[in-house]
Amino acid sequence: MRAAGAAITHYDPFSPECLDDPYPYYAWLRDEHPLYYVEDYDMWVVSRFQDVYDMLGDPELPFEAREGTVPTRAEMLARNDGPVPPLPLDPVAGFTRMDQPHQGRLRGFLNQPFRPRSVSALEDWFRAMVRADLPGVLAQGEFNLPAVFGLWTARTMCHLAGLPAEMAADLRDAINESSAAIGDPALGLDPLDGLKRISRAARLAVTTRRDAGADGAHPLVDRVINASFEGRPLSDREAAAQLVVPLIGGVETVPKVTSHGLWELTKNPDQLAAVRADLAANTPVAFDEMSRYCGPAQWFSRTVTAPVDVLGRHLTPGQRIIFLIQSAQRDPREFPDPDAFRWDRQMKRTLAFGHGGHFCMGIHLAKMEGRVILQEFLSAVEEFDFDGDAAVRSASSFQKGWDVLPVRIRRLAEPS
Repeated sequence: MRAAGAAITHYDPFSPECLDDPYPYYAWLRDEHPLYYVEDYDMWVVSRFQDVYDMLGDPELPFEAREGTVPTRAEMLARNDGPVPPLPLDPVAGFTRMDQPHQGRLRGFLNQPFRPRSVSALEDWFRAMVRADLPGVLAQGEFNLPAVFGLWTARTMCHLAGLPAEMAADLRDAINESSAAIGDPALGLDPLDGLKRISRAARLAVTTRRDAGADGAHPLVDRVINASFEGRPLSDREAAAQLVVPLIGGVETVPKVTSHGLWELTKNPDQLAAVRADLAANTPVAFDEMSRYCGPAQWFSRTVTAPVDVLGRHLTPGQRIIFLIQSAQRDPREFPDPDAFRWDRQMKRTLAFGHGGHFCMGIHLAKMEGRVILQEFLSAVEEFDFDGDAAVRSASSFQKGWDVLPVRIRRLAEPS
């Protein structure tokens, strides 16, 4: 842990100090080193909103995700000797590791359930599921809020993937486990085991839907099974590889954003009262600020594939460049008083769902789930607070969301 008041002289996203609290480092980078070089990983770091927004949105820049968007420290330590060759197309890797135009084509096989019309059609099902579950949950009096919300988003992804609803809890736990930077005995976390369990779930979804005929009833999986890519169908393993990231993103982010966001509202009772004044109108706005302020995803990586000059520095093939999303989301050049939570903050732009070619395809689903969760919880609960002393988040350079955030139900709302 960084000593209070100690001067910052170095940034390493995997250091214990950054894992504990990266935000002071982000401020230091934005103010003094908007493009920072980390020798250990031969890596450049971009921290200001405008720079992140411009670079992620420029398809002409030679930044590709062929090594993955969230490499591990071990992967970062392995230096590249010149350009990294494109990933082979046989076998096909998951779409987040592919370059354009292949990345866009593979995403296209998956995105139908995440389009606005499909999400709108899903809303009644999701709301009914939340309402059916909520009374039993609230009767406990005190519980881990991200785990409850995570069960609902995991059930949704099981529903979309044609997996049994009974798998939702294990899928949720496996995804939370996979995001830990290191094994955490206190939380029982093993990232590798979590990734294996997610991959098994993706394989099960593919084999189950293929055995059922892949007739389009579950387009998230069926369209991948029936797709033709580079003149041939995808194998089960290749099809499952496309599902891993949508499963992770579709389960993990919304529970951590909404749980933390509700905690922030309890710290600001006037803001909570303002949101309650018109839940239908105000919860979408509040969720946008929660996504900015509470967004757990810290950064995404790219690999430099050709010589390029940016921000006055020369980058060479094989180097990495990471974009600090949560630093950009706290940049005072874009957001006045950025370290304050303001439920009705007016934002012209946001990086909460990324930007450019890897923009999150699940944005409409996430916003619907976040809005419904906030509306249903705040409609059912009149008074609640959080046990901040018992809050826990795993040591992860990528995900800074709360794994454990106990909420205490003080008073339920009167039936309408």
